[in-house]
Amino acid sequence: MAPVMIDAQAAPLASPAAVSRATGRRRQRRREPADRSAWALPVALACLGLALYLAAIHPLGARWAVPAVLAVLVLARYFWTVWPGWMLALVPCLGLAPWTGWLWLEEWDVLVLASAAGGYLAWSGPHRHAPPPVQPVWRRALRWRGAAWGLMGLAAAMAGLSVGQGVSDAGGLDWWVWQGYSEAGQALRAGKPVLALALMLPLWHRAAVRAPQTLTPALSAGLCGVLLVVSVGAVLERWAYTGLSNFSSDYRTTSVFWEMHVGGAALDGALALSLPFGLLALLRARRRGAVALAWALLLLGLYATLTTFSRGLYLAAVLALPLTLALWWRQQRGLEPDRFEPFPAPGRVLPLETPAVWPGWASLQALLVLVAVGAAVGWQVFGAGGYRGLLAVAGALVALLLQPPSDPALGRRGRAIAWGLGLAMAVPVVALGALAASVWGKLAYLIYALAWAVSVLLARAAWNAAPPWRTALGDSLRAAAWLSTVGMAGVVVGQWGGWVAALPTVGPLLLLALVWPLTQGGRLGDGLARLGWRARMAGMAAVLAAAGLIAALAGGGYIAGRMSTVSDDMAGRLHHWSRGVTMTGAAGGQWFGVGAGRYAAHFADNAPLDERVGDMRLLGGPEPALALAAGRHVQGWGEMFRLLQRVDDAPPGLVLRARVRNPVALTLHAEVCERHLLYTAACRTAQAELPASGAYRWVTLTLGGDGELAAGVGPRRELAFALAVATPGTRVDVAQLSLQGRDGRELLRNGGFDEGLARWFFTSDRHHLPWHAKSLLLHWYFEQGALGVLVGLTLWGVALARVSWGHAAAHPLAPALAGALLGFMLVGLFDSLVDAARLAFLYGTLVMLGLGLRSPPPPAPEPTGSRV
Repeated sequence: MAPVMIDAQAAPLASPAAVSRATGRRRQRRREPADRSAWALPVALACLGLALYLAAIHPLGARWAVPAVLAVLVLARYFWTVWPGWMLALVPCLGLAPWTGWLWLEEWDVLVLASAAGGYLAWSGPHRHAPPPVQPVWRRALRWRGAAWGLMGLAAAMAGLSVGQGVSDAGGLDWWVWQGYSEAGQALRAGKPVLALALMLPLWHRAAVRAPQTLTPALSAGLCGVLLVVSVGAVLERWAYTGLSNFSSDYRTTSVFWEMHVGGAALDGALALSLPFGLLALLRARRRGAVALAWALLLLGLYATLTTFSRGLYLAAVLALPLTLALWWRQQRGLEPDRFEPFPAPGRVLPLETPAVWPGWASLQALLVLVAVGAAVGWQVFGAGGYRGLLAVAGALVALLLQPPSDPALGRRGRAIAWGLGLAMAVPVVALGALAASVWGKLAYLIYALAWAVSVLLARAAWNAAPPWRTALGDSLRAAAWLSTVGMAGVVVGQWGGWVAALPTVGPLLLLALVWPLTQGGRLGDGLARLGWRARMAGMAAVLAAAGLIAALAGGGYIAGRMSTVSDDMAGRLHHWSRGVTMTGAAGGQWFGVGAGRYAAHFADNAPLDERVGDMRLLGGPEPALALAAGRHVQGWGEMFRLLQRVDDAPPGLVLRARVRNPVALTLHAEVCERHLLYTAACRTAQAELPASGAYRWVTLTLGGDGELAAGVGPRRELAFALAVATPGTRVDVAQLSLQGRDGRELLRNGGFDEGLARWFFTSDRHHLPWHAKSLLLHWYFEQGALGVLVGLTLWGVALARVSWGHAAAHPLAPALAGALLGFMLVGLFDSLVDAARLAFLYGTLVMLGLGLRSPPPPAPEPTGSRV
């Protein structure tokens, strides 16, 4: 019999277990469906038709919505292996309700429909190039077993039952676009995430079956994109409305989540879900540019976390991020240098990742000591120098972390002499800087920046060991440049806070200056010398994070005030939860729930009279009109129920003309404000006392103004017109609204409500409890009963167990998935979260991934040319 050669190139595609089960594998391949499925094309056409219909009726116009649908369709069609992961990054930012007036319909619905249409078109064919073949089971990145399918099916059935109950409780199915919280549209809104997941699940599975090597990077990129989108939104909001460094104002960031127009914690949930993926991206990055970008993303996310002032999110970050780090570290310890990449493409044999070389305990101790000293000095300097002084100290620490050690031949005495010579050269530089700053204060910042730049450039030259920089003279010059940086930090403090106020900072800055010789040799210096570039970057990020924490704690009393009221707030939250449980029992929903999307309506019907909230809805009849009712609670500035519309301008001489009728006397409130969502920055207001009238008549409110709104320097603040009833328990019917300035331009759109509620929205700025169960578990209990809570917790627990120590624990995404699931549930203990449909979709995505991801196959045996 002639010998047969085994192909060495094909060896990595097989495992011993797979070879031993060749017959079973052939049977499995025969059972695989063909790539062209008869049902894929009808599903694609249905999704495309619905997406184009929603784009055509979009309140902002079809001229941009239809091309956007077609663009997503093309991306999903031709990038079907990666688009199901990439699209996750767009979900948070596609909610334009304050501009459109859509409440239960949203832009992310259109994204999912267009993505599904493109994915199923790619499935149905025709194909210019044959798609990748179906891979063996052991190579697939995603595979749900029978128990997982059973759990997901049970959860979907519970959700469908809840939606049906909600629709019935609201009076029957109604597809009308303009529905509020008391109508059936809210039940449909709660069911949309389940339908979206059902559409996307086959596309994720197909990518895992045919191109498993692309799925993990695509999902990681999409979830890091979620963190980027919500963090950038938070930064832009803070920059425009409070300033980036203001932690004293009672302003909780909402970012891109309009679902917080009646409070809630959508941003908190999104950050809890995405922060672990930012950390994992940093841990897995290998190139310096990638590491720098990952650090920037993570620090951006941590800044956004601080701006939420959410104690639940702080707890989630403290527990979930270390869990992510610990699970990643466990993976690293089991990583062999010859490990193949997870689920490689046919013919590819690439390393999964080079195991990170981490410094020893002595080096970590040295780094921690340096960061701690810098934080202590920054805390002392902040009181006199504010944010400028704090940043100057942080910059000096960053420059110090970039410095190489001195030549060991110098010894302790040589290092002390070099430091002394550097101090002698730095003193006149700092003195001249102080003199120049006394003439023109801005020169202090310029001279500080020059000293910092020279220090960094000399450090780079010394690292290159180019003469004469790695000599005693070079060490003296480096010391002089860095000590000048520290001294100029003191000048910056004096210029900003006054020279008398700067005197208490002299001692801390001298202490910081004394650190230089310790970092150039000895135990501390030797530990720092063994730090690689990755650990030094981590130290710089820790310095910047410490500076941000100091600014948040010492620069604003709001965080401290929030922490001091934990017990009182918890007592109020417990009372609210008990009312929710009682309300569920009264409606007979203990086992199967009351119905999806019905919490706000039931609370409004069952609350005491003096706690019922406002409402708005269109009136039937020959003439379009809107009924606007005030709540029965105290109508303070933040408690009024506002009808809202975004406007483009606020010219001088603003005048509102309104055609209204009111059966009882009331006070009508109108305003044009710089507003993001819940909080106003500057306003023009007017109020009118309206006597009772059963007929429509015109009233005029003069808001005035000189065009000062949104006219300052910096990022432009959004402008919004709002109308409210300031008298508790009363109602006004509005048939026509017109807002104009002296130039006569009409600023409102759809002022006669001929297009329904297009362009109109509403907010409840400070009165939030009636709109939310304020607990994920209670939310599940109200909508789906005790069985729904059991199913929800089982899904979450099984997914968390699989990615923590189960069959998916070795998957590259497992550490971040575990951290995200834990963090989301910790935030969910104190907020509903999934009543924001976009957030429910993202959470459901992570749960499904946790139930279906698989650990990578074991390393293939070393290919040989053995004979059989």
